[in-house]
Amino acid sequence: METNRWRGCLSLWLGLIIVAVLVMLPVGKAAAHHDAAHTAKMKELDSASEALYRYMQDGDGAKAQLEMDRVVKIVQTLSFQGLTSVEGIHALSETIMDTREALARSQSQPEEWRITSSRLRLAIDSLLHNEQPLWTQYYKLFTDDLSQLSKARTEEDVTGVKQAFNQLKEHYETIRPAAVIQLDPSLISRTDSWMSYMENLCAQKTSDPDALKGALGSGTDLIHDLFGKKRTEPTLLPITGTSNPWKWSLLIGGWIIVALTYTGIRNYNAYQEVRPVTGSKGRSTWRF
Repeated sequence: METNRWRGCLSLWLGLIIVAVLVMLPVGKAAAHHDAAHTAKMKELDSASEALYRYMQDGDGAKAQLEMDRVVKIVQTLSFQGLTSVEGIHALSETIMDTREALARSQSQPEEWRITSSRLRLAIDSLLHNEQPLWTQYYKLFTDDLSQLSKARTEEDVTGVKQAFNQLKEHYETIRPAAVIQLDPSLISRTDSWMSYMENLCAQKTSDPDALKGALGSGTDLIHDLFGKKRTEPTLLPITGTSNPWKWSLLIGGWIIVALTYTGIRNYNAYQEVRPVTGSKGRSTWRF
């Protein structure tokens, strides 16, 4: 009787396990099917955005409009869960709307087509590719812009400062939606604030060299954070902004020579005071 009871319990447990497997199996198949469909949509969106970018860069409005419609259709059915934040979705939506409006206007504005299509292409790529997105390739352009700004500031070239900042601003506005999709909103807010501050400084008729120097210093660190680069360690750089930098170079060189000479003399005197003494087993010890 006891054996029959155990057999009954065992049969009950096996039945429950089989039912659970049968119930979960369709769910697993449905989830796999959903993932496959989602992946296919992402690939199609990537392809459509790339084609849209190419046609708008070439000025082919008819083909660009077809790809624009395809992009909008895919985005409307795409699940953004796990892809980006609320801020990222908003940035992507704004970029799509700006591109559609630019495309709807006359083809006599190729520069607007170029900028908006680039911005949308980078944004969609950022949404689909977490590792090595295209927008991070703008890092070299940003560092070049900062170098031009620094050079114009040193030379007190007000026009050059404005031109360099306008170039930096255009590059930032191009990658901003893509950066919002991937980065922490607080970092984007800091960058926006810095860009606004720089714009006010560069718009002045007479530049403030000291204020610009401080802003460029903090901006360099901010750009490194924006692109995920390590902040550079402080190094000895040529002194700029002086009437004769060669005097400073010679002075610094003279200080280095004096320091090395002093160190050498001390080492030589110390060596003369040291005498080797042979120990009991032939090992040399040192007496000071």
